Amino acid sequence: MHRYLSPSRIVFQLFNYTFFVVFCISILVPFINAIAISLSSYHGVLSGKVGLWPIEFQLDSYIKIAGNYTFLRSFVNTAGLTVINTVLSVIVSLCAAYALSHKLFVGRGAAMTYILITMFFSGGLIPTYLNVMNLGLGNTYWALILPGLVSPFYIIVYKNMIDQLPKELLESAEIDGAGEFRLLFRIVLPLVLPMTMAFVIFSAVAHWNQWFGVLLYIKEKSMWTLQFQLREILNNARLEDETLNPLGQQIIHPENLKMAALMVTILPIIVIYPFVQKYFIHGQFVGAVKG
Repeated sequence: MHRYLSPSRIVFQLFNYTFFVVFCISILVPFINAIAISLSSYHGVLSGKVGLWPIEFQLDSYIKIAGNYTFLRSFVNTAGLTVINTVLSVIVSLCAAYALSHKLFVGRGAAMTYILITMFFSGGLIPTYLNVMNLGLGNTYWALILPGLVSPFYIIVYKNMIDQLPKELLESAEIDGAGEFRLLFRIVLPLVLPMTMAFVIFSAVAHWNQWFGVLLYIKEKSMWTLQFQLREILNNARLEDETLNPLGQQIIHPENLKMAALMVTILPIIVIYPFVQKYFIHGQFVGAVKG
């Protein structure tokens, strides 16, 4: 039997599909245009006629970026900081949430109140800057790691999930002689893995896009992150060792360089995300315990 759809339902679905199609097109068209510009020749970009397909296909801008030491160094810096910040943030948050959920923790209510206050109210930009500088963390990678190490939001979500886990499961593991670290990493962590992977994505994207902290604390160009380097390229439309032809003109159009740098910057996140997305779907099945 065919399910009957009321006129209002048909109108709603038509509006819904139309809206999302238009929304997707509004995202994809500028993105495809940026790719086309990055792959077009100098004269093709100069003509201003590049649409959704490159004009006089070339890879000069990507080759230029791949051979630029400053850009490659910023890529390595960003990858390293993203991994370190993501791993530390998730581990610290999970450990804190497990401690707050523990039955032997004295003063859990006061600790949760303190964490909630820090979630809604911060010290402000200037006090944070002065604190980082007074600790001697200026112009070091620690200035990009320590200030954002603890996430109150992650802690609260983790705590709520741990509180909902079957107490019998943890108690049986304790009876079998499991210590706190084994309980945390062998029992609790697999049960909250989908949320952990979600936090990994959130944290990785946030730290991959790190640039404001570099603006505040980092002075050496060799320590710049990828997004800050991209900011410099978008502002100056050139690399430090930009090649010129014998007439003193740039071989690569500034728009080529901008769009190529933009594509290289966002490509890792686009490539990694589909492989991690499965954990969101798997999340609805996690936590089931056989009686």
